[in-house]
Order: sequence, then structure tokens, then C-alpha cells
Amino acid sequence: MMGPGGFAYSSLWTIWFDDEGASLPLVVPIDDVPEHPDDQLVDNLMLGMRQPLDASAATSLAMLLSRPGGASMRPGDRAWARTLIAAAQRHQLTMWPVHLATHGRVRAFRPDDLVADQQ
Repeated sequence: MMGPGGFAYSSLWTIWFDDEGASLPLVVPIDDVPEHPDDQLVDNLMLGMRQPLDASAATSLAMLLSRPGGASMRPGDRAWARTLIAAAQRHQLTMWPVHLATHGRVRAFRPDDLVADQQ
């Protein structure tokens, strides 16, 4: 996923899990995602996420946003996490916490992270 200097561009990674929490052998990267999400794009993405859930033993999904640059969360990172969570809820998808991967760090978005730019 990451080269020696970090990530070359922003991507959104999706992996599916069964009801026991085991990952399915399917990881889908979506490369060159924009800095800020587009609601229609994310809604269409969530429609596509339903297919593996309907066609396999998958019961939930996890999403990771990766991007070049430092580990500090940016407003665009938070916007992506909020948009993904809201779209998953609208489409009734069970989703694990959204994660952020930057050079040398992977972490989950906490509730406090999601409201930081909205105050």
C-alpha cells in the first residue's frame, strides 16, 4: 500500500468482514480521491459496496483513507470520514470505524475528530 516515502496519492480502501470478524479476501482501492468528498460520488460508492455484502458471507465493511503528507488530520480527512459514515447509515451498511493512513501512522477517526471542524 505504501512506498518508502509514504503514499503517492490519496486513496480510499475498502475491506469486507464476515459475522465473526474475519476479513474476506477482497480489498478494493479507489485511487486519486479528491481532497474533499462529493456526496453524490460517495452515495454511488456505497451502492457499489452493497454488492459484496449481498453476494458473499460479508456482513460489514471497513474503510481507510490514505494520503500523502503528515499525520495531522486535515479538514478534508474529517469531511471524508463524516461523509462515509453518513452514507453508510443512509444505505443501511454496517461499517467499522473509518481509519486514516499517512506516512508512518494509521489511526481511527474518533467521535471528537469528526466534530473538530464543525464547531
